[in-house]
Amino acid sequence: MNDSAVFQGLARAFSTGTPPVAWPFAVWKNLFFDCPLAASAHVQQFVGRQMQEQVQLMNDLAKEQNPSVAFSREAAFLQQSALAWSNEMVEVAGLVQSRLLNATQTDQPQDQSPFARAA
Repeated sequence: MNDSAVFQGLARAFSTGTPPVAWPFAVWKNLFFDCPLAASAHVQQFVGRQMQEQVQLMNDLAKEQNPSVAFSREAAFLQQSALAWSNEMVEVAGLVQSRLLNATQTDQPQDQSPFARAA
């Protein structure tokens, strides 16, 4: 391994035991890599489910004899889909918020409460 202080710092930044605030690159990595990657994965899963539901509905509507029933079912699906997109955006915003806030927090043991030091 290289003895340069820069490379040693980068190695520490990519290790899992380093607190995120200890090295600015870890915060940068979380902000510009981890957070967008997690948000895009979440949205891709949602879009996949929505597309699958739309294809299923189209398959059902192809068998429908009454055009007004088919139109009302498609309108109901579009309304449900708009609500689902709204909920998805709230979930993504919560995911991004938690990821960004976790970038500035130090790791605490799971069994220790946040106020354990005050006692």
